[in-house]
Amino acid sequence: MDRKGARILSALVAAVLVLSICLSALAYETIPFGTESTQVQALQRALKSKGYYKGTVDGTFGQKTRSAVYRYQKAIGITADGRAGNKTLTALYDGLSAANEIDGKKAAAVITKNPDTLYYGCTGSKVKSLQRMLKKAGYFKGSIDGKFGDLTIIAVKRFQWAHGLHGDGLAGKTTITTLKNSITD
Repeated sequence: MDRKGARILSALVAAVLVLSICLSALAYETIPFGTESTQVQALQRALKSKGYYKGTVDGTFGQKTRSAVYRYQKAIGITADGRAGNKTLTALYDGLSAANEIDGKKAAAVITKNPDTLYYGCTGSKVKSLQRMLKKAGYFKGSIDGKFGDLTIIAVKRFQWAHGLHGDGLAGKTTITTLKNSITD
């Protein structure tokens, strides 16, 4: 192999390594119940700093840790199952805005007939307004970031179910009107 080929190969290998490190940093591995590790210590410290964990930081994922994870999940408005998975750990370590990410594949699959309907993947001031109303109504726990991501769709669906609407996660005219009426009553 000549020098030019060796340099290109070296550059490709370096790019793959950097990319793999970056991608692995974006996702957290689920910490199973019963695990004893420094990961669990970090989890317990983070939960303790936010007031959800009252026990000793011992690195053991026991019932006290699971209960703290459950309370944290419930407080931020994600599925509360007591499992420390990617969404929970992202919100805990990187903030609620990071947990409200948009999955491009899921966003591309959303089809609406009405151009005024807000849906998963939308961004901007209309989404911020929706998030503010959902927060005022007690359904959205995330940051007002203008991203119709995972936390926002969960809040929209919960609002829809609570008000007898079709829980499709689309914020169309009926959902927005019902939401406005619920916060002015």
